[in-house]
Amino acid sequence: MIKQGARLVQDWNDIVSELPAESRRHLIEEGKKRIGAEAGGTAGGEQASLLPDQAPELDAVARRALQALRVDASVHLDDLLEKVEDISPSELIAALFELEMLGLVKQLPGKNFVKVW
Repeated sequence: MIKQGARLVQDWNDIVSELPAESRRHLIEEGKKRIGAEAGGTAGGEQASLLPDQAPELDAVARRALQALRVDASVHLDDLLEKVEDISPSELIAALFELEMLGLVKQLPGKNFVKVW
């Protein structure tokens, strides 16, 4: 089956990552609407956060790294270092590792990173 294109699926992220970018964007928007409705709506145009319960445990470096990443496009480590200023490479790598362990970020081949929605 692998020769025919089968892939290992360990969780729902593996399935969603195979969807076209437009479908992922649509799912994100639907999720934001659902989260907003469950929370009683958002006031003043605030966007509902898609971060899981682990978000309060994140330090400032991890939060900045997560904000610099996108769901629909991978970002190379060097480009991420340029986007997130005043952070050493070792701090950023540690933050990315923490985010990856929390399931918020996925590392792709070639030191590219993408946000897991």
